[in-house]
Amino acid sequence: MSSTRSNLLQSVIEAHGGREYWESIQSLNVEFEFSGVALDMKGHPGPHDVELVVNTKSQKVTIKRFGDYYGSWTPTQTEVGKLGSEDPVDVRKNPRDVFDDYTAETKWDVHNLFWFVGYAYWNYFNFPFYLDAPEIQTGEVDGPTRENGEKWTSLEVVFPDGYPTHTKVQKYDFDGEYRLMRMHYSVDVMKRHVPSWHNCYNHAVAGKLLYPTLRVVSSASPGMAFFSPFTLRGIKIEVNHI
Repeated sequence: MSSTRSNLLQSVIEAHGGREYWESIQSLNVEFEFSGVALDMKGHPGPHDVELVVNTKSQKVTIKRFGDYYGSWTPTQTEVGKLGSEDPVDVRKNPRDVFDDYTAETKWDVHNLFWFVGYAYWNYFNFPFYLDAPEIQTGEVDGPTRENGEKWTSLEVVFPDGYPTHTKVQKYDFDGEYRLMRMHYSVDVMKRHVPSWHNCYNHAVAGKLLYPTLRVVSSASPGMAFFSPFTLRGIKIEVNHI
């Protein structure tokens, strides 16, 4: 990583609304359609209509609707309920630990699903502001990406052990306006350890907050064709201020 960490990250933060504006936000209401063949593989075929409240002050996502279910995610607990049911929500403590004994072929229950989408959504919609935390290492990667003749810059991120995210080391690509265009990672809980390219399109603004309205993940596995495991389509964000 180069030594220009702060310059690139701060430019990205400013392009996404700025730190002062972000500090005025309490939470985000988010809606979109979630689909992809990986959901079929894990036993939860879509598409699913998703409604969330994403907390910006702590790591919490309230899942108002995920298909037929609702609940919540934090790093230490998932809650799952069935929409229309009077039964109390089911609680699982330390939901990440369950994945330790899983294989790539293991089907997921709804708690597994909510762990995965909970941390993923929290990171996606709190981006890029949480990257400025002192425990997260960031730096500009030498050799910017060029896509369709356009010069992109890239930020490499190293998360601390145990941080709720896809994998420890990830890379983020930005266009000339510092819009997030692509994320590079693998997904540890999928147990396949294959690279994914998470592409972002059709950026919009909620208040001052910049965000993509379409996210398409692409991947390739040995013996499998290039495919799209996940798509977030029609993303809409409403900002809730303090």
